[in-house]
Amino acid sequence: MVRAILAAAVIAAAPLAFGQAQENNAAEEMTPEERQAAYEAYAADLLKDIDAEHGDIALKGAPVTLHVPSSVDYFDGKESQTILEELWGNPPDDTVLGMLFPAGISPTVADWGAVITYEDSGYVSDDDAESTDYDALLSDMQESTRRNNAELSRQGYATVVLTGWAETPNYDAANHRLNWAKDLLFSSSDGVHTLNYDMRMLGRGGVLSVNFVGAADALDAIRAVAPQVLAIPEFNEGSRYTDYQKGDKTAGYGVAALITGGVAVAAAKKIGLLGVALLFLKKGWIIVIALFGGIGGWLRRQFGGGSKT
Repeated sequence: MVRAILAAAVIAAAPLAFGQAQENNAAEEMTPEERQAAYEAYAADLLKDIDAEHGDIALKGAPVTLHVPSSVDYFDGKESQTILEELWGNPPDDTVLGMLFPAGISPTVADWGAVITYEDSGYVSDDDAESTDYDALLSDMQESTRRNNAELSRQGYATVVLTGWAETPNYDAANHRLNWAKDLLFSSSDGVHTLNYDMRMLGRGGVLSVNFVGAADALDAIRAVAPQVLAIPEFNEGSRYTDYQKGDKTAGYGVAALITGGVAVAAAKKIGLLGVALLFLKKGWIIVIALFGGIGGWLRRQFGGGSKT
């Protein structure tokens, strides 16, 4: 199920989310220091009953086991929704299966967080991984983003520039894992770039997504921890990519389409909308993770419908 079908950007601050949660306007009359202190007190109360997990964990909602080391904290789907919705002020999203953070660091101050979701889209072919021209793909995505901006602006949302790859797409054929990062600049961000760092792990019946939340200056920290985080999820026996058998459900697209939107793009095309987005609030800023579908010439040439083979 696609979590959202309209790209959006919201301008707010974490302390303001606190003020809204308290249903009064007192936060607007506070000094920045007072607002920050109030938010931290609110966060501490909100998180007091949330406990991180470690070790081998069966991921609810996906045929996956997480092997969480002591250096990483895992929060389950319900706890993650508390963080995303009540702490960071995001809209409700029951597709989130869990989140990862640096161990022992509160989500209010951590340099990064990683959101885990799963799409039971079917088997995704990786035949195109080596042959895809990722520079050409980026060009198509940039053009699609420019077209999307007209609709975003019309609806009163911030526009965005996809400035380039922060990390060129890389596919690990041996482990069937894909990662890439986009450098985004929103019109509402006062020149502060946003990092969209994605990982995808291919399985027999779908794709596990690990989407990092962080500012652009967190790229080095995310790069350093990415191999460790990529090693945490493992598809269960029978659900691994190599377990595919003829007749299984297939997604109808390849690795490159995951970068331009995958299942979300299919839904967006079907109902005539142009993009999907997740909104994340962190450190007093809205961090918008925008997955802009490349619904241009490249996608029309490459994208197909789901099928069974």
